[in-house]
Amino acid sequence: MIATLNKSKTALSINRQEFKLALGKIGDGIDKQVAALKKAKQSYDVAEMAREVISEVNIFETIIEGFNEAEGTNLKLADITNLDVAQGWVDEFLEKYSGATQQTNQGNGK
Repeated sequence: MIATLNKSKTALSINRQEFKLALGKIGDGIDKQVAALKKAKQSYDVAEMAREVISEVNIFETIIEGFNEAEGTNLKLADITNLDVAQGWVDEFLEKYSGATQQTNQGNGK
């Protein structure tokens, strides 16, 4: 499970191993998309792609919504006890892609 709900159902703790596994799967998807863009000789910016995926997913809000629906709770983002640490894991994930340079293949014969 990606998070653990405390016994009083008032707080969540993100599970490091499961969360990083989920980020890894997101990364695999980005890598596949990059490979397809390379093959098609289209331009791309890996760092921007990673940021867009993370922002569109709204990982923490999705986790909260899932627990609220499944457990009948009314948790909010502030109820994630290790939110700062988990955000650090997201930042590490994004850093992995920020070092990649923008690739542009415009068919200029080079």
